Amino acid sequence: IIHILTIQPPHLHKLKIFLSLACCRRFTDKGLQYLSSGEGCHKLIHLDLSGCTQISVEGFRYIAAGCPLLQQIVFNDMPTLSDSCVLFVSEDVISHVRQMVQGQYQHTHFVCYGACYYNCLCVFVGNSRMSDISWRALCRSSPGLTRLHAADCPRMTDSSLKSMGALKNLVYLNISHCSRVSDMGLRYLTEGPSASKLRELNLSNCSRINDLAIMRVAQNKLNHLSVSYCDNLSNSGLEWLSSCSSLLSLDISGCNIMDQGLIALGGNPGLKKLVASECVWITDIGIEQKFCRQARGLEYIDVSHCVALSDQAIKALSFYCRTIVTLRMPGCPKMTDLAVQYLTVGRHFLRELDVSGCVLLTDRTPRFLQTGCPQLNTINMVYCRGISKQAALRLQPCVEKWEHSNDDAPYWFGYDSLGQLLQPIGRPDKIQDTWEEEEPAPRNNKKRNLTKACGEDYE
Repeated sequence: IIHILTIQPPHLHKLKIFLSLACCRRFTDKGLQYLSSGEGCHKLIHLDLSGCTQISVEGFRYIAAGCPLLQQIVFNDMPTLSDSCVLFVSEDVISHVRQMVQGQYQHTHFVCYGACYYNCLCVFVGNSRMSDISWRALCRSSPGLTRLHAADCPRMTDSSLKSMGALKNLVYLNISHCSRVSDMGLRYLTEGPSASKLRELNLSNCSRINDLAIMRVAQNKLNHLSVSYCDNLSNSGLEWLSSCSSLLSLDISGCNIMDQGLIALGGNPGLKKLVASECVWITDIGIEQKFCRQARGLEYIDVSHCVALSDQAIKALSFYCRTIVTLRMPGCPKMTDLAVQYLTVGRHFLRELDVSGCVLLTDRTPRFLQTGCPQLNTINMVYCRGISKQAALRLQPCVEKWEHSNDDAPYWFGYDSLGQLLQPIGRPDKIQDTWEEEEPAPRNNKKRNLTKACGEDYE
């Protein structure tokens, strides 16, 4: 493939080339050397090297030298990507930019080439070797970075977020599963230059994030926020988000949220999408009260595995939120045919519905959907043993995507074939809205511990 790119057929200079070599293990650094030898490769704007663990520092040098127009680069599942690789590339890029500023390129060319590396999108997923040194070098060499996907990087700390917070054009940031990130790191993001343009933030599974971080996030103009499985987030955090008028979508899956928090969230009338999967403490009361009455512009809602919800919650959604396009409620054992019947009352916009694992549904459900939801094009009825195959097949010609099975719900749904919970749900511990306290350190390590608490590297 790289040999072909080095050939120069007519009009090749007009092409925008996207190249994916993901999980290709049979080429080495020598193959990447062709990137700097052929003019065709100089037109690359997207490069995916995910899973190419055979690439060394020398290979990254060829990438930096031969692909000056790269806008998107993906390095997923590359455990061999170390600080030395990132530093080597970053230094090469800085040198390249300086040569263009001092050399023959005009200002218009510099705008195109200036943030030549990692300009639009940079993806690092599942890397356990990149430390704060790499993120600092990356942000310094790519000041025009707009999108950064850095999920599941366990060595990232608040010091990395300090570097990211200095990016003036950052629009999208995903640091999910980065367990060492804390409230101090979020403070760098929300009070730094990046705060003015940051619109999408993913903090899923960041266990040290709590309500104080959400308070700071709510003061910015975020459009999309995910805090799923953040165990330290409580109802108070959602109360802060209710004042974030720019928020369009929110994911609170797996959080210890109760009706109080959901009711407070209803105070945000601009919310279009809510994912509240596995929020087992949400009940019909939280849905029926202020949330539905104020969130009337809701278009997408996911209450998967919210085992306390029943038909009354769907009744409230159907009556107040008439613009819902997608409704996902798999794993809700209390739902009956009455809930589906509520959906058919004036539900002309519903296009996607998932009722998998709703064990009390019967053959009446397909009949209600066939007559009352003319716009429906996707239906999932897996693990619905009460719906016969014949009744489900009658609905198939009316939709584009159809799935059904009579199997029992798997054990991880958490209930038996009758809808009875296999294990009682324990009440979550009370969460304190305070800073996480550091453990007392020995006297001879006092300065080092203080620096760690501030989220900065000790040099």
